Amino acid sequence: MPVRDSLEYYIRLFANLRTDKSANRWPDRVRNRAPQKPILLLAVLDLLELNEIDSNLIEITEDLLDLFDKYWLEVLPFTRPSTLAMPFVRMESEGFWHLARRKEGEPLFGRPERSVAQLQERVFGAYLDEALYEHLRVETNRSILRSVLAGERYFSNEASKVLLQQGFVNREAFIYSEKLLKNPGDLTIRDTLPLEEEYLPVRGQGFRRAVVTAYSHRCALCGIRVRTLDGHTAVTAAHIVPWSETQDDRPANGMALCRMCHWTFDEGLLGVSQVYEVIASRQLNTLDNLPGYLTNLEGRGIVGPDRKPLWPDTESLQWHRENVLRTQ
Repeated sequence: MPVRDSLEYYIRLFANLRTDKSANRWPDRVRNRAPQKPILLLAVLDLLELNEIDSNLIEITEDLLDLFDKYWLEVLPFTRPSTLAMPFVRMESEGFWHLARRKEGEPLFGRPERSVAQLQERVFGAYLDEALYEHLRVETNRSILRSVLAGERYFSNEASKVLLQQGFVNREAFIYSEKLLKNPGDLTIRDTLPLEEEYLPVRGQGFRRAVVTAYSHRCALCGIRVRTLDGHTAVTAAHIVPWSETQDDRPANGMALCRMCHWTFDEGLLGVSQVYEVIASRQLNTLDNLPGYLTNLEGRGIVGPDRKPLWPDTESLQWHRENVLRTQ
């Protein structure tokens, strides 16, 4: 038996997480067992790698939610949705994970699992065994435990490769997005990543995080901000001038748009003027279209980021008006 609190002790615990096992509920891709716990721990390792967890408290942040979702969608994209709330609570049964309750002694198991919002009402986050936290501060230890969590115990060989690749993308995209947000006018940031195909997901994910963060999850054109109780957002990140044209990932060459506004912007049915007012194409009202609220956006000011350097670049907006917006 490994000595308690040793790295070998935690390797054994990580390799034997208590998970639901059922061939009826879970496919071979996840070894017929629920993958939420190993996926949550992989997301935590990412944040430790990025120094986003700098003390022994794992808070339920937007980044943790996003990383959990990224892993989940890579492994089980067409099966069932999941919520981080479930493994966050049930991990406490493993012995090394301890919930930081808002009311000491309050029973939690089974109650706040329905949504992250309900969970956040009851806990500040979770903390690890102090010995485990110290082990995880060492890069080589994180690598060892990552290989256990993403390995054959919980995932098929194919899924394991996908998870390890997604971990690489998660970490590189976070770094890229931070550069974009801190230096929004610097075109040379795009040169910090190779142009090879394997780095395209890094660029896409990094750009999305930077833009959605800049706009605080609010659509620039219609102004809606809608998020589920599990933190899923209605907006996506849209390039104004396509990346294929300029490889420009500056937040100023982007806007956060809801899915309808994103589609209409890309189709040239909506645009933005030099004074940041919405332009609605006359084609919205052609044929048997029923554009609803979209035509009412005409002349309204867009909703921009708090920081002026992150607002849409006027030259990019002009390119869109001249090359995409349908004026006839």
